[in-house]
Amino acid sequence: MRETLVYDPTMAMASDHFTAPALLGADTRARTLTAPVAMVLVGGLAVGLIVVQQLVRTPWGLPGHRGLFWLSTLIAVRLIVDRPGTAVRVAATASCLILMSNPAMGVHVIPYLLAALLVDRAMATRTVRRHPWVILVLAPLIHLVAVLAPLVHNLQLAPLVTVLPGMGFYIRGDLLWGAAAGVVGLAIGLPGRGVMRRLTGESRPVGA
Repeated sequence: MRETLVYDPTMAMASDHFTAPALLGADTRARTLTAPVAMVLVGGLAVGLIVVQQLVRTPWGLPGHRGLFWLSTLIAVRLIVDRPGTAVRVAATASCLILMSNPAMGVHVIPYLLAALLVDRAMATRTVRRHPWVILVLAPLIHLVAVLAPLVHNLQLAPLVTVLPGMGFYIRGDLLWGAAAGVVGLAIGLPGRGVMRRLTGESRPVGA
């Protein structure tokens, strides 16, 4: 005699009751593992870019042009990882590696640390979190910390009264390249933050 199978909705609901949490738990565990790895990879890439741009000579010869690389990297990594202190950690790690490779670069890494501190502070404000485009206005001002390197260098060659009148050339260059760095950092950082939030499962609005 053939046995007749009867569909029992109660059993189906019970099965779904146990299966759905299991799948949800597996997805949560996967995100928990993926998110830190992704953040470490992004941070490591940012450190590498800053180190390479400092140690590799570029033929441009324009004041402040390196900011297009290192400041845009700090802005982008802070937007993507979206955690307090990210820019400072990246800048500090890159500075240590640069100094290990060339201890004479001491004065050149100070702007990285100062700019990273300012980037972290700016990104933590409600205004920038709600309106990320504000970083386009702040980036040129943040990049003015790069004036420190040529100022210290020139002071070793001439007195302050002689050096100051010629610093306008460097200031204009830093403002220009700082603006460009803001555009590049924002263009990379905002899409990257969206990808990172999907990996971490976060759904916070920008202004949160």
